[in-house]
Amino acid sequence: MELNKDIADISAAEAENFKGKRFILCYHDYNIKNFESALVQIEKITKVVGSPISIAVVPAIGAAPEDERERFCESIDKLKADGHELLLHGARHAANLGKERSVFGKSALMFSNNVAEFAGLNEEESQALLDRSIALWHALGQEELPIGYVPPAWYDNNYLKDQILAKFKTYEDRTTIYKKSDLIVSVNEDAEEAEESAEKTEEQSKEENTEKFLSFGISFAGLPDISLGVAQTSACLTIQAPIGTPRLTIHHVDFTSIGETRVMNLIRYAMSKREKIFYRDL
Repeated sequence: MELNKDIADISAAEAENFKGKRFILCYHDYNIKNFESALVQIEKITKVVGSPISIAVVPAIGAAPEDERERFCESIDKLKADGHELLLHGARHAANLGKERSVFGKSALMFSNNVAEFAGLNEEESQALLDRSIALWHALGQEELPIGYVPPAWYDNNYLKDQILAKFKTYEDRTTIYKKSDLIVSVNEDAEEAEESAEKTEEQSKEENTEKFLSFGISFAGLPDISLGVAQTSACLTIQAPIGTPRLTIHHVDFTSIGETRVMNLIRYAMSKREKIFYRDL
């Protein structure tokens, strides 16, 4: 009984310490080229955290051999079976440089080393690329869509948010997570209220049924080596901040660029300051 009381006291102290401060831990860019070593990294992260994490999957398989494709598909099934939360992360995670893009889109390609697939595309091209990524996801043997969609490098266009939220529960950019709410209609709604609801524009309806969460994306991928130290300090300050729900994103390359020890220490630091949640918990 005394042991149970001690555990309860510790849990209460942790809850008081967090005071609603939460964060999302997501492994980005899980793909056909890195999945075998990525699985090892994810296992190490899971041991440190003590629970499953969110994983953003790039669905394109290119010209990979059949046996490699099968192992990749099996790995995704295993991640789901182990309780990890999956998200879709672009189609190829590499931009088609032949597509017409806005000035913003061209700049985003430059800053992202040409991985911002959706940046600056027009409405038709954006929808076509989104549909292609969904088709690639289904081609992996996945019948159901994951909870959310993460645009590569968090760069988008004027149409992508609405296009994604028409099919997925969550969408995100660099500073915000958008979550589609379940529409609840009161059985006591009178005729006048029902008429007013019907007169609302489609845009108003979308806005009212979408929750917004302040969420700064923490990422080290693509940064020059000289800036990695500053980026890690900035990450700690973001985790310390009393507002928002930061997204700590870990990439395959981080284990080389900043090193496994620093990756794990940053995760431990976040766990000491905030409660880890999934996107579905928002």
